[in-house]
Amino acid sequence: MKSIYDKIWESALKAIQTRMMSRADLTRKLSQKYPEEEGYIIQIMDEMGRVELINDRRYAEQLISHLTQRPIGRLKIMVEFKKRGLDDDLIEPLLMAANYNEEAMCRKALEEKEKTVHETDPRKRKQKLMNFLRNRGFKDAVIYSTLNRIP
Repeated sequence: MKSIYDKIWESALKAIQTRMMSRADLTRKLSQKYPEEEGYIIQIMDEMGRVELINDRRYAEQLISHLTQRPIGRLKIMVEFKKRGLDDDLIEPLLMAANYNEEAMCRKALEEKEKTVHETDPRKRKQKLMNFLRNRGFKDAVIYSTLNRIP
């Protein structure tokens, strides 16, 4: 008969075999499944971290690599990091390493969206584009700078 520790360990292994997870994500998942076993979950997370089965830095690098392929802003990237329980201090060095250029991403997002906005009033058109870019997580300064380049 397996102990509860062994069951939680197997659940953790199964979860990280499916996809890479942050320590916080895995802890949350295990806590939902085993709400009364917080002590064991902490022990298992510590052991998995020690043997490099979970590594938040490596996970953050993969996440940045994935997110910088899409035209989204720094604010959206920060939200994604917070959702996954990752440290904000990891973001800037990883973005620099990935050669992330927020202005270029904003232009790319704008180019994609312009094709689908059929508003004829220039003021309303600009407002729709601005709202779209804000929802994509771009900072206002970047949005204004990008929008001022279009007629």
